[in-house]
Amino acid sequence: MVRGMTDDEKKERKVRYTGIDLALLAVVGVISGIIFAGGWSIYYAVEAVAGPVGARLASYGLWFIGAPLAATLIRKPLSALLGETVGAFVETLIAPAGGITNIIYGVLQGAASELVYFAMRYKKWDSIAGALSGLAAGPIAVALDALLFGDIGSSLEMSLWVIAAMASGAIYGFISSYAAKSIRRGK
Repeated sequence: MVRGMTDDEKKERKVRYTGIDLALLAVVGVISGIIFAGGWSIYYAVEAVAGPVGARLASYGLWFIGAPLAATLIRKPLSALLGETVGAFVETLIAPAGGITNIIYGVLQGAASELVYFAMRYKKWDSIAGALSGLAAGPIAVALDALLFGDIGSSLEMSLWVIAAMASGAIYGFISSYAAKSIRRGK
């Protein structure tokens, strides 16, 4: 316990982003943005072979990794939202596919992922939290596909797309959190 500090001062100190945090956020954003841009090629290649469910299962989680990667590395409130949003901005600069809507996806997927860490009171930063963070972004992505691009199928198709997006998000969220934990340990 730090002497002379009120509870509010301690809380503010914990939430304050340092220069290192901002540098990590920038690195996560660039790495995520590059992966997000590459996700388009993976999506279309898999879709040609395995259809929309297979494409979502193989690739959607790639578009959700900015949040758990940033959250696990930085471990502060809003890091998931910021990691996903900065990655989406970088993707918009790199990939013509999606255009400015990439930022809409990034903000809303990042917000959904952030809610997982918020629900855990910002005390869990493990791979399970990362998996749940990725999973939470899945329904948002499918809903945005429908709203922004009219990508709507039957009730069964939409259900399968949501399940595939959530599974993909959970897998890649777990992997990205695990990788971030390894980086934090210096391995």
